[in-house]
Amino acid sequence: MSGRNKTTDREKNEKIRQLREVMGVSEQQARQALQSNDWVVERAIGAFCEDTSYSSRGGGSHHSPYHTQISSSSSSSTKFDRKKIDQLWANYTDSRDPTKMNLEQLLRFIKDLQFEPSDREILILCWKMSASKQGELQRTEFTNGCQELQCDTLDKLRDRIKQLNEDIESDNEKFKQLYGYTFNFARSSTSMKNLDVQPAMAYWKMLFIANNKPLQRFKLLDLWLKFLEERSNQRSITKDTWDLLLDFSTTIKSDFSNYDHDGAWPTLIDDFVEYAKTAQAQSSSFNV
Repeated sequence: MSGRNKTTDREKNEKIRQLREVMGVSEQQARQALQSNDWVVERAIGAFCEDTSYSSRGGGSHHSPYHTQISSSSSSSTKFDRKKIDQLWANYTDSRDPTKMNLEQLLRFIKDLQFEPSDREILILCWKMSASKQGELQRTEFTNGCQELQCDTLDKLRDRIKQLNEDIESDNEKFKQLYGYTFNFARSSTSMKNLDVQPAMAYWKMLFIANNKPLQRFKLLDLWLKFLEERSNQRSITKDTWDLLLDFSTTIKSDFSNYDHDGAWPTLIDDFVEYAKTAQAQSSSFNV
């Protein structure tokens, strides 16, 4: 993993600066968060966003003044204008490499859209733009994505992504496409074949929870996450396990009466079923 490589003091100071600017935290808080997340800025941001006490303090809620400028200049016309996309891109491009948005510019883009980095809407945005790597966005991905979505202003893009997020809750096919995209995207900043368990858990929460309420697709999500947290030797998730968990979540009953241990389920899911049955049995005995 790139996050495990040795990080120089200069790089650490730059990451601390980026995290402080984005999340509005102190230098000590930024340093502690980065140290706990292998000096990977994206993971540190995710840790802050998952911290409910931080969210309640309004952390990271400030918006770039550029958003007001874009909103007021948005055209009332619904016609797609490619020139507007080029102009929009120019406001976020990396000054050292005009073919991409770097992490800092991408985070500013997200704030101007009035989202948080941990929102499912951002995952949907990356999916619709076919973003190939976390923490950056290529110009071709941005322009092709905006053209596919027929959005040439921040307001249009925000509204379209919000609509897609609502659609995902009831459209199983769209959800399946988003879910399939997420595994490769989530491990794109590493050289690992599998996905580390902590990022996997964060993305499962993002995918299966909407408006702080678990979707009906996976009623056992909390128990699944608890199982993984208690399984200290589980360090990564394979692509096979990731894919089949979606099938498991949508086809297997909560009492596991239709679960076939001799089926082609990954060992991790087999172990989870035994764990869940034990937990359910204990719960039943307590309620007697």
